[in-house]
Amino acid sequence: VKLVLDKPSRTYGDDTVAKEYDAWADDGILEYYWGEHIHLGYYSPEEMRQGYKKKNFVQAKYDFIDEMMTFGGIDATTHSKAKVLDVGCGFGGTSRYLAKKLGSDAHVTGITLSPKQVQRGTELA
Repeated sequence: VKLVLDKPSRTYGDDTVAKEYDAWADDGILEYYWGEHIHLGYYSPEEMRQGYKKKNFVQAKYDFIDEMMTFGGIDATTHSKAKVLDVGCGFGGTSRYLAKKLGSDAHVTGITLSPKQVQRGTELA
């Protein structure tokens, strides 16, 4: 298994999505329109019945992260030493939220294809 999985990562050139992520990080377009998190959010069945547009969009994004923690079996009150991998972390909004919520004993790692997103995430951390 180690021989199969322990390989150097591929390099990403000008013809990949990483180039677009870098451009979007440079011009701030995703951050401007979507904020810290590039996902759509979570709406409970009751919120959907009431009309999802009535819920604050930013709060729906945080609720989505909390729902994913529940789905993954992570409870911030009992898993203070959790190890979390945020794949496709962008500029790290979700990673930062998880790190704050889980506390200083947890370990949250974010990975992205974009060096510019890493740079922006580091600035925001």
